[in-house]
Amino acid sequence: MLNVCQVSLARDIPIILENYHCFKKFYKSFKIFIICPSNQIKEFKEKLNFKEFYFLNEDSIISFQEFNTVFEEQSILKDYQSLFRERLGWYYQQVLKLSFILDFVEINREEVIIWDADTVILKKINFFKNGKSIKYGTLFEFHKHYFKTNKSIIGNHPKYFISFLVQFIGLSIHEYNYFKANTLKIVKTDNKSKISILLAKLILKNIFKTHELYNGSLFSEYELIGISNYMFKKEKQKALFTLRGGLNGKLTKSQLILAKIFNVKHVTYEHSYSNKNNQGMLGREQSWIAFIKLLIKGYLKFNLRNLKHNFYFYYNLINE
Repeated sequence: MLNVCQVSLARDIPIILENYHCFKKFYKSFKIFIICPSNQIKEFKEKLNFKEFYFLNEDSIISFQEFNTVFEEQSILKDYQSLFRERLGWYYQQVLKLSFILDFVEINREEVIIWDADTVILKKINFFKNGKSIKYGTLFEFHKHYFKTNKSIIGNHPKYFISFLVQFIGLSIHEYNYFKANTLKIVKTDNKSKISILLAKLILKNIFKTHELYNGSLFSEYELIGISNYMFKKEKQKALFTLRGGLNGKLTKSQLILAKIFNVKHVTYEHSYSNKNNQGMLGREQSWIAFIKLLIKGYLKFNLRNLKHNFYFYYNLINE
């Protein structure tokens, strides 16, 4: 049974539905846990009326008001408090994901993955092997501010790794035990303490302790879990070729077939962004010229960078 966690708003339902049908092609048994606002649960249930879906009110994990209270306490001395508040919802959804998967593995003793609600799988991905997650990575971004916050939380970093921002991340039982004890080091003082509140405090405290200047994106749950899993068992990350930036519409059937031929594992539609390419992209087809340029240029860059990735991994392994 594959367990999938998604934090979403109703605007992502069309993508979640498309991704669900793709999952059905690749995986025999799976459950998808959707975490959403209470006033949208009815709409989710009506439009995603399949036995694989389970819906949770986000307030049952941590309400936005509770998260905002923690934010106000931790950021009171920061000059960029008001700027940070504008993106508070983005940080909030990360705490929702982290809190859910920690509680899920603790209670059910089963593996779980987080999967972005704006991402559609195109080719089968194996998520776990031999009791641990398979480590994937991207060769197209590396946001240093994420790792600066992570280093403040964890205390150290591996010498070499690539970004874990591939729109999903897995957590096995053994990795959960390591993550909780060695990475987060959170100790509940009593049974009433919610892990979500403790996580919010830990993350926001280290963000504001570490960063003097505001950058917009100062923490990533994917990078934190990824680094922890990597430190638990060091293995070479498998780089994935995916489509994300540069899209201006939904891929057509022909474009999807071509993307699969080029071994694109999944496509992400960042339709909530305000720029002209992303805004309203779900209502129009992807232009062919932009798609071909994006696909070929990305494919060539991916293969060149993947060669470098393999070299640097083994070079650093030999010289440790």
